[in-house]
Amino acid sequence: MLLPNFSAAQQSPGPVDGTYVKDISECPQLAPRSSPPAGPHDLRPDDIKVVAALGDSIMAGFALEGINDGENGTSLLNASSITEFRGQSWGIGGDEGAVTIGNFVKHFNASSEGQSHGSHLATICYAKLCLDMFRHADLDVLNGALSGGIAMNLKDELDYLIPRMKELPNVNFETDWKMITIQIGSNDQCASCNNPFSDEVTTEKFGGYMAEAIERIKNEVPRVLVNVVGSFNVSVVYNLTKGQEYCRPIFDQPNFLLNRAECPCFLDGKEETRHSMDLLSASYNDEIMKIYNKYKGQESETFAIRYTPPLIDIGSFPLHVMSNMDCFHPGKLAHQWVAKIYCPSENDRIITH
Repeated sequence: MLLPNFSAAQQSPGPVDGTYVKDISECPQLAPRSSPPAGPHDLRPDDIKVVAALGDSIMAGFALEGINDGENGTSLLNASSITEFRGQSWGIGGDEGAVTIGNFVKHFNASSEGQSHGSHLATICYAKLCLDMFRHADLDVLNGALSGGIAMNLKDELDYLIPRMKELPNVNFETDWKMITIQIGSNDQCASCNNPFSDEVTTEKFGGYMAEAIERIKNEVPRVLVNVVGSFNVSVVYNLTKGQEYCRPIFDQPNFLLNRAECPCFLDGKEETRHSMDLLSASYNDEIMKIYNKYKGQESETFAIRYTPPLIDIGSFPLHVMSNMDCFHPGKLAHQWVAKIYCPSENDRIITH
């Protein structure tokens, strides 16, 4: 989570006890504050009125439930293979019982807004072509993520998010505190190989697009905490899933997996190519840190930024936490692990450093 020991929670995928809980409902409610927060560095979870998110198919909850054989088709022809389960997205989901940051905030502030709900066919983005007209604003609410999105698409996502935030009936756009979580970079890594828009995912372009998004939020969204989550190494998915029947090999060929097509860098099977992906991911995080340090110096009574390191080693995960649709996207359990819950006390504040 966003409180002390969040990094420890991310690193511990197994059952938890003590400070951590297995269900959000186990966290005791916080005693009401005696006075409003003094600024973005004095926020508790119950101070957050609005949650929002930007990102790619992971934030959109794409294929999170995997293939549901026997319902709405079979195997890859199943409707679940092209469905986003946004209500269970780790960063903003609001489905009942889902372990998400969205529900964590909701537990402490029942009047909070922005959580996404339910599921629908994927809203796809491919470089400059984004099918924004197929959004489901009533379900997505403030989940602006686009499946297939790369950093250059953060502008498209904000074009949706900011107006949608302003029209929420129970939100005072000027005075309510907001938290926007951003996590993107996986598709950028994969697009660096054999792709017509590889020049849009360079380190410099990634940093530029990310900086533009932060600048726009700072200028257009009052009373906001921006939570930027780092890029993690996608390359480890290759060896984790190689030859695995769970991943539903196409035509029964052990290494003919859908994730090889989804990530062009997997196609040549070369370790050096995947190493180049890791270097690119590291350079993205270097850019994010530069942006963080820049905007840390521009914080005010109405704006703050935090950086959440990508302490996620996919290679250490058991295979079943991946979606069996493609063994590329995280499944429901993986979303729960990333959004592990730490119960705060009245003295805890959302970390902004």
